[in-house]
Amino acid sequence: MAASSLWPYRCPASHEYMSAVIRRRSTNTRDVREVVLDDLDLSFVRKILDLGCGFGFMAGPLAARVAEDARFIGVDAWAANEASFLQKIADHGRSGIFECKCIETELPWPDGSFDLVVCSYSLYFFVDIIPEIARVLTPDGLFLAITHSEAKVVDGLPDAGLGHVASGLLALIQRFSAENGRDCLSRSFGEIVRIDYANSLRFAREHEDELMTYLRFKLPFLVPGSTPEDDLPADLLRFVETLMSQNGEVIVDKSDAAFRCRRPQCH
Repeated sequence: MAASSLWPYRCPASHEYMSAVIRRRSTNTRDVREVVLDDLDLSFVRKILDLGCGFGFMAGPLAARVAEDARFIGVDAWAANEASFLQKIADHGRSGIFECKCIETELPWPDGSFDLVVCSYSLYFFVDIIPEIARVLTPDGLFLAITHSEAKVVDGLPDAGLGHVASGLLALIQRFSAENGRDCLSRSFGEIVRIDYANSLRFAREHEDELMTYLRFKLPFLVPGSTPEDDLPADLLRFVETLMSQNGEVIVDKSDAAFRCRRPQCH
């Protein structure tokens, strides 16, 4: 499930466009990154590791907040994300490097190498790396993780004719979710703060094109082995049309959570 689900992230332009659609259709007027970074003083941060960095979703906002001489290392499975990631930090006068690799159970850096480590909507792909994250943080370092809630992740899938993938999708999110994130992190961090981000996406009839783009982007999560270029399942299209006809809109739950972690336990 996890391997096929990585497919949407191979094209940074599509991924970034989808992030823009999510922001436009969100009922929560605050960007999740604003909520996660709110009230954080990151002026001390000079070495940042962004695991599963993608096109630089978190790197851009972070670059505006860290020290001027801060350097980023972005790690991602798709080489195509390099240019976009580096541009996001360059836009704020910061520099860094990009490493194309899959993250498994070990990190190649010495103990205490980073002031800040970030995993934005990625840690459920490589949750076993948490002890290594604690190891490569400085004693006063900070780990930020954003993830999804289990509560609504499979909501409506059976009615949409996709009940057969519900357990697989839920199993992926349950590797690191809003509900179990604290337990996953507690063995490696002495201080953990959870921040809830309540949100939903509302697609009215006039936003139907964006809804279809959103569903295609999510298709590899819904139909293992598929790509965003494939046709959407007929049952799913009928389900969406029924909702649109009955309610005049389609609402997708998008509630997430973030964790701020300090006091890495390996020191």
